[in-house]
Amino acid sequence: MSKTRTISYEHRIHLFWTFITISILSLSFYIYAINAAARHIAERQDLEKQIAEIETNLNSLEFAYIELKNNVTIELAYQYGFREARVPLYVSRTSPASLSFNTSDK
Repeated sequence: MSKTRTISYEHRIHLFWTFITISILSLSFYIYAINAAARHIAERQDLEKQIAEIETNLNSLEFAYIELKNNVTIELAYQYGFREARVPLYVSRTSPASLSFNTSDK
């Protein structure tokens, strides 16, 4: 014997409004998601345009740097007060055989 259940009128009304509420919430979330995606796409395009402008500016600055670097001469260095070192200091690449402890009182 199988029992059949019938849904009462009150249950059908609750079920109907539950489905309507779920449908409205789903539709609202869908509209929000599409709106957010469109805003993010527009923002990304704006950022890509800004990146392209900054890269162009960076390229022109690099060319200006290279041009200025190539124009540096020994005469220009003398004009700015640079002088050649008479006794240049070098750091040795070979490691010393022993360590020393400097105890100078300065």
